[in-house]
Amino acid sequence: MTCMETLQGMNGAEIAKTPFGLGEMANVTALATWIAAESRGMPFALPYSQPQEKVAYEVGKRLFFQRGGTHDFSCASCHGEEGKRIRLQDLPVLTKNPGDGLGFAAWPAYRVSNGQMWSMQLRLNDCYRQQRFPYPGFGSEATIALSTYLGVNAKGAKSIAPAIKR
Repeated sequence: MTCMETLQGMNGAEIAKTPFGLGEMANVTALATWIAAESRGMPFALPYSQPQEKVAYEVGKRLFFQRGGTHDFSCASCHGEEGKRIRLQDLPVLTKNPGDGLGFAAWPAYRVSNGQMWSMQLRLNDCYRQQRFPYPGFGSEATIALSTYLGVNAKGAKSIAPAIKR
């Protein structure tokens, strides 16, 4: 959001209020999809040396294991150990380093269930919804910290984002 506001002159607050899939938010998802497609097959190597990056990682780690909501869930309830299943598919374990690429490295992704491209931000928001947590704002510090934790844990995993046909 900072870059969009300072470099492109966009209204970050307005974008954050826009529902996913509409207006400028659709462009954000399209841009993330294009960048991911151009990075397909490249290994993740999120930086993790600056003090702010380390703080974001530690906050994200706490959020990943924080249980709460009406059902006492956490991210780790589904993604913290091997053998957790949803329907007929094993859920990726997102605490491993190096990551396996089936978690963080797979986003953005096309969701067949609703026929849409989903960004990692939308995936996190949907996980928060499923855990019965309050809806996080777009680009919130919580989702950035959680993405930092997941991205650092995915170090070495090769991006398996969708290929874009030209």
